[in-house]
Amino acid sequence: MNSSNVTDIESLEDLNRALIRFTDQLRIIAEELKANLHKADDTYSHEYPSYWKRQILKAEQRLNEAKDQLAAKRSSTRPEDAPAATEEQMRVRKAEARLRSCNEKFQRSREWSLKISRECEQLLGPLSDVLDQCDTVLPSAASELRTLISSLKAYTDRTS
Repeated sequence: MNSSNVTDIESLEDLNRALIRFTDQLRIIAEELKANLHKADDTYSHEYPSYWKRQILKAEQRLNEAKDQLAAKRSSTRPEDAPAATEEQMRVRKAEARLRSCNEKFQRSREWSLKISRECEQLLGPLSDVLDQCDTVLPSAASELRTLISSLKAYTDRTS
């Protein structure tokens, strides 16, 4: 009869405990990553574009106000007494520049929204696989190892 030389079942117990801890920690990390991916996707897909959309509306409003002030300044006096209206013209140029900037940033935020969304989708697939491993394969391996440890203990108890 062949005999086995099992001398340290405790190391297998340590391995089993480590596997269980690893599974729990991996699940926590994967869930945090998943939450952060959803948050990033939401931020870039919704928050930033809507922020710049609101900024465009404000910039349009300021531009209209600046144009109204310039028109009022130019129409308030007789043509021969026309004031310079340089401040009002400067406000109109600044408001136009702000509106252009907001439109550009809105367009960039929409482009980034699509890129970030695609990247998040690509990461969520493998991340779901990791979570599936945490929920099925790793616990099953720990359970099987527990069964083998129990069998080894029973065997060593009989042979001792």
